[in-house]
Amino acid sequence: MGLFRKKSAKIAENTHIHGIPMSSVPRRTPVVVCGKVTRLRTRPAQGIPTFVITLRDETGFVTALWTGRRGIGGVTLGRTLCLEGVCTDGPDGATFMNPAYTLQ
Repeated sequence: MGLFRKKSAKIAENTHIHGIPMSSVPRRTPVVVCGKVTRLRTRPAQGIPTFVITLRDETGFVTALWTGRRGIGGVTLGRTLCLEGVCTDGPDGATFMNPAYTLQ
């Protein structure tokens, strides 16, 4: 099993229905959120490349970071994406570290 997981299309249909609003994402609890990618950037974190995206829905936004990556195939601006993972508080607000993702 790889470190970075991509969910299958069958699971993606179900997670889109069960995604919660980003304004009410609980911290330190496994959740699924869905939204559009509004920002992409690569930044070094202690010498390790880190791919960072901002995901937005009608209620707010979350940030997702993947360490050791400079990009993810298929993740582009305007693309709908579902993230599954544990959310924490970061410098940019609600932050997911290395979440599982589903391209919509």
